[in-house]
Amino acid sequence: MRRSGEGDPRPHQGTREGGTSVSRSPNTRQRVLVCAGARHGEQGLAMMALLAMVLVLTTLAALVLYLTGKETALAAVRLTGAQSLYAAEGGAYAARSALMAYVNAYPLGSSTVDPSLGDAQASGWYAGGTNSIQTPFALFNYLVTDGQRLSASTTSPTFQVNWGLSWPHLKLQIGGAPVNPMGGGQYTASVQILANPQADASCSPAGSLCAVHKLGPSWYEIFYKYIVTSDGQVPPKFRRRVVLTGNFSVQLRLQSFSMYALFTDVHNSPTGGPVWFSSTTNFSGPVHTNGEFRFAQFPTFTNKLDSASGKAWFYNNGANIELSTPENVVGGTRVDAPLVPPDPNPQAATPANFTLGSATVPMPANSFNQQGVAVGRNPTDPSAVTTAQITSVIPELKNASSVPNGIYVPVADKNGVCRSDSGAAMMGGVYVQGTVDSLTMSVSGSTAVYTLVQGATQTTVTVDRANNNTTVSSNGWLPPPSGGTCPSGTPPGGPIRTFVGVPKGWQSGPGNDNAAVIYVNGNINALSGTLQQNEQASIVSAGSIGITGNVLYQTPPNPADPNSNPINVLGLYAAGGDIQIMPTAPNNLIIDAILMAGSSGSAYNSSVNVQNWNTGSPRGNVNLLGGLIEKYYGTFGTYNSTLGQQATGYGRAFTFDTRMSRGFTPPFFPTTNVFMVTGGSQSLAGVRPVWREATPP
Repeated sequence: MRRSGEGDPRPHQGTREGGTSVSRSPNTRQRVLVCAGARHGEQGLAMMALLAMVLVLTTLAALVLYLTGKETALAAVRLTGAQSLYAAEGGAYAARSALMAYVNAYPLGSSTVDPSLGDAQASGWYAGGTNSIQTPFALFNYLVTDGQRLSASTTSPTFQVNWGLSWPHLKLQIGGAPVNPMGGGQYTASVQILANPQADASCSPAGSLCAVHKLGPSWYEIFYKYIVTSDGQVPPKFRRRVVLTGNFSVQLRLQSFSMYALFTDVHNSPTGGPVWFSSTTNFSGPVHTNGEFRFAQFPTFTNKLDSASGKAWFYNNGANIELSTPENVVGGTRVDAPLVPPDPNPQAATPANFTLGSATVPMPANSFNQQGVAVGRNPTDPSAVTTAQITSVIPELKNASSVPNGIYVPVADKNGVCRSDSGAAMMGGVYVQGTVDSLTMSVSGSTAVYTLVQGATQTTVTVDRANNNTTVSSNGWLPPPSGGTCPSGTPPGGPIRTFVGVPKGWQSGPGNDNAAVIYVNGNINALSGTLQQNEQASIVSAGSIGITGNVLYQTPPNPADPNSNPINVLGLYAAGGDIQIMPTAPNNLIIDAILMAGSSGSAYNSSVNVQNWNTGSPRGNVNLLGGLIEKYYGTFGTYNSTLGQQATGYGRAFTFDTRMSRGFTPPFFPTTNVFMVTGGSQSLAGVRPVWREATPP
């Protein structure tokens, strides 16, 4: 029995909220203890899982960092390897550029041929077309770049590239292995030249392979292949190699006088008066005189300028002075000097490339070469043309002892009847005995037309190059002769006859299938017209040529564009007289041609001039696209310096035909005694080489 106020000796099991007592059985208590232990176990597992996750993430992070480092290092290796490849490639193209300059492929004028090279030596390299004994590499011993000559191997020369050489164009040398900087790396490069024989009719036997072809008299084409090897390196040891290969050819021939923008044998007027180049004078191509120049103030020249004289005259503000220097400087100030345009400040302008005391360039002694070619003679024959050589290719003159005045087209006597019959083969060009009243060029469709008038005779020569024939229409055909080796009673032929071939002159040897050669053994009183776009013509007079109208190319070149190379080109050569612009010529006359007047064998003071140059009203300009070669400097007009305008005659607006510096020339145009090298039929400049990567040593 429990007393009131006595406590219960049993522990209380719990108290409900609000003071109500709750009791728990022993089993319930045990369950509570078990649940508490379970909660502690779960917390441990979670901690372990968390630690494991942290470990995994740490490992992954370390792996990512490791791989990133490896990738960074690999990227650096790749970058350095690429840089060494770029250095090798840049070096290869630098080497190719050096080769282009050395063989005068680009820029034009970077290399010349030493004047000591003679035709006998060049002919020896050709060796009659026998490939096994030809020496195509001998040319490299005569190339002059920036005044320097290299002594190359005559078997297969290898040049080393040295971009550290001080010369502007010569970057090749023999021997050594110069290291050249390129970006963040460097390179060493070599250029090997090999022969590249090609089949040609000039090879022996004809049609076989040879490296040196003969294109004409003193005219050769040499075929090569090149191998450029360039090793690029980026420190410390990354190396790559690039190899470029390709083919090219060069033409070697005597310089044509057409290469000059202006040439004078004597730099005076035909009457002996002095000729001054003033500030209004500008020439855009090569200028040469065998005499002595005179400069007043600041004429401009964009190309080389040279004189055989070791001195020049300078205006010197009226107190003329002769000096052995290329300019007149007084007290540190330029007074007179040839300059390079267009700097408006003469004191700061670049001086012209003026050479005093250069070699004399003789004018041709005569026009025998062109006369002979017109009747089909080999152009290497320098002798006087005989009557027999002329009559042998004009059937109507067979056995004749002289050549009467007339217009002739040399052909074979096809039927042996001493008559120029249709279907006969062309044997030369066009030959005229005596003066012609007019010679007019024109275009008819795709054919070229030359109309010649001599007295009552009119002859029209139509050249169809597409069909390889020439049609001659004339009212002046001679009747076939009788007697001797000619049969009697042969009737005359018709007025229109078509022959096989074109009037290219020398028909039996290598030459130019676009050529036309017209030789007049007298004067040409009136010349004008348009040259058809496929024609390359030389019109030569033993006397003078009068220009009475515009002389045009059907397709004129753009002299500012080095890739503008239309085919048509015209040379006018007055061997024993003048080329004279006549009073009937229009104002602002246009002439697309190379003009040449004079020969050393003539006593006449030839020039290119304007008739009545000092009378009448001003006639505008003579707009010449071509070049001017003359024995004396001809007069064109007078200039009023007070008014600053032309007073009489014509002004000069001359533009050099830059194709002439790329190897173009009228056919059989007079040549100098110095060889030149130009690009051949296999171009080096502008042609992509074959690229490959090789393993460096």
